[in-house]
Amino acid sequence: MPTSNLAVWPDILLALQQVPHRRVLDVGPGHGKAAVLMREYLSPPPEVIDAVEAWEPYCGRFDLECLYDRLYIGDVTDVVWELDGHKVAAAASLATYDVVLMGDVIEHIELAAAMDLLRRIPCPVVICTPVDYFDNDPHGQHPPTEAHVSHWTQREWDSVGEFRSVDVCYQTIGGWIVRLGRLG
Repeated sequence: MPTSNLAVWPDILLALQQVPHRRVLDVGPGHGKAAVLMREYLSPPPEVIDAVEAWEPYCGRFDLECLYDRLYIGDVTDVVWELDGHKVAAAASLATYDVVLMGDVIEHIELAAAMDLLRRIPCPVVICTPVDYFDNDPHGQHPPTEAHVSHWTQREWDSVGEFRSVDVCYQTIGGWIVRLGRLG
C-alpha cells in the first residue's frame, strides 16, 4: 500500500513547480517515487530531497536511503525524529525546507494531529489525498501507519484556510491536490 496513483503525479509536480522547491521534504515516501519524479521533472530539480518515514521497515525494503539525501525515521507529527541513530528536533528540521510534500499521507493522520501539524509547517505544503473516504485495509494486513484515519473534505480545507492560504489545484481521479501557502 505504500504507493499512490501515478495518474495524479503530473498535477502534483505542477503544484510543486509553482513554489520554491530547492529543498523538499517528502513525508511518507512509500516506494520513493516522488524523489525520482522530482529529480527528473522539476525545473530546476531540487538540490535536496529528504524524507520522513514512520514505518522503518519500508526504509530498507524500498532502498529509501539511496533515493533521498536524508532519511528521518519517525511519525511526522512527533516532536523528535531519528536521523542516523540520533534524535533530531522535528520543528528545527521542518524549518529548513522550501516545501513539504504529503502525497497520500494526510489521510493516515488523525484529523486533530494533522491540523496541528499544518499549523507547525512554516513553508508551503503540497498535499494529495483521496476525495472519498475508504477503508484501505479491511483485513488488517498493512502496517498500522497505512490505515486511513481521517477524511479530508472542503470543510477541512476551509478550516485550514483560517490559518494559511489554500489552493485546491485539482480534484479528479478520486484525489484532491491542494497547495497550502506559507504560514503567517
